[in-house]
Amino acid sequence: MTGHLKRSISVWQGIALYVGAVIGSGILILPGMTAGIAGTNALFSWGAMILLSIPLAYTFAFLAREYPSAGGISTFVEQAFGRYVGALIGWFYFIAAAAGQFIVPLTGGIYVTFVFHVPTSIAFLIAAVLLVGALVSNYLGLRTSGKVQLATSGLIVVVLLATIVFAVPSMHASALTPHVSRAMFRPIGRAAMLIFWSFFGWEAIASLAPEFHHPKRDVMRATWGAVIIVGVLYFGIVLAVIGTHSYSVGEQTIAQAMNNASLAQVMKESIGKSGAEVTAVIALVICLGTTNAFVASISRLAYSLSHRKLAPAWFDHINEQRPAPQRAVLLVGGLAGSGLIITYLFNLSMSKLVYVPDSLGIATYILGTAAGVRLIQSRTGKACACIACILCIVAYPFVGVFIEIPIVVAVLCIGYVLWRSRYERKTENNVEKFQR
Repeated sequence: MTGHLKRSISVWQGIALYVGAVIGSGILILPGMTAGIAGTNALFSWGAMILLSIPLAYTFAFLAREYPSAGGISTFVEQAFGRYVGALIGWFYFIAAAAGQFIVPLTGGIYVTFVFHVPTSIAFLIAAVLLVGALVSNYLGLRTSGKVQLATSGLIVVVLLATIVFAVPSMHASALTPHVSRAMFRPIGRAAMLIFWSFFGWEAIASLAPEFHHPKRDVMRATWGAVIIVGVLYFGIVLAVIGTHSYSVGEQTIAQAMNNASLAQVMKESIGKSGAEVTAVIALVICLGTTNAFVASISRLAYSLSHRKLAPAWFDHINEQRPAPQRAVLLVGGLAGSGLIITYLFNLSMSKLVYVPDSLGIATYILGTAAGVRLIQSRTGKACACIACILCIVAYPFVGVFIEIPIVVAVLCIGYVLWRSRYERKTENNVEKFQR
């Protein structure tokens, strides 16, 4: 089924696409946020997640190599465990991305309000403007090209590199000294779970595997390159944040604002106020591009689920004049807008919000790696899948009360799919009786 796909992706292009899929706007807020939870020990959290990403990335690389398919992870899970479990992946992705719909633009707003010292409420106004712009664009059928999305990811990489380079002279070894105690493990675990937000995307290469020049060889090489680049960038930026002490431990509003905009604080500590202002503006541009891409992808996922009879039929609709799933776009807008309003009214912290997509992302990876254990024939690949699956299961309890979210989503998903199957069978039987 892959013969119609042109093999046009080289190893370097694969690395760029892979890095672009993994590195997102989450890295703008998570370094300071995790440092605020675990202090210097957040270095252990990031180190652990970088190590986990190796077997995780290679599990999906092995799956992509042995079962090349444009369907990606959902195809693997469905092939391993059946249609109902495969449906869970789509629902998990949709709810996780729906939460990201308002976290991403809110990140841009927080950077602006922190750096330019304006009321926090303005961050929500900025987020709403970014979200509405993305919704209108997608409703009218104006999609962001792949090159623009890749450019957005490239801009994030530039910001990370610049932050690391400028921070080096201002870093202090004393600030990087870990604090060893019996109570250190829980904060490290909590911080590690937040970091999952910045590591989503390792499964993205799977759907691109059929388009590599030499899939069996190049997918692995691209995976190696991406793992190294992402690991170095992520650990470097966390060293910059912690080494310059551009974070604060505590629940105060000021502390949370600094932690949520830690890269701007690093630039302020390194080169002054102008550096922070430039970082804030760039962060806003990044979040605009990411929000638009999020709306485009998640609305099409909702349409796809509906078209496959795994979600309400009302969303199985494409406007004839404009090639856009407009009803699905409205659904995404309603969910994201509701999320923004609830966050504002109840003054929810960003760290709590991130746990929502994280819990679903980890559940997705547990299913994906379990599929790898069942499907991968290579001993090395099967070992990677086993290690990744076990580590994800061990890490999962650290999401705390948010562990219930995937369970609730799973119950709703399976319940809906079973109800719709029975309803359609009943309808077909009634039609047959009527025809007789």
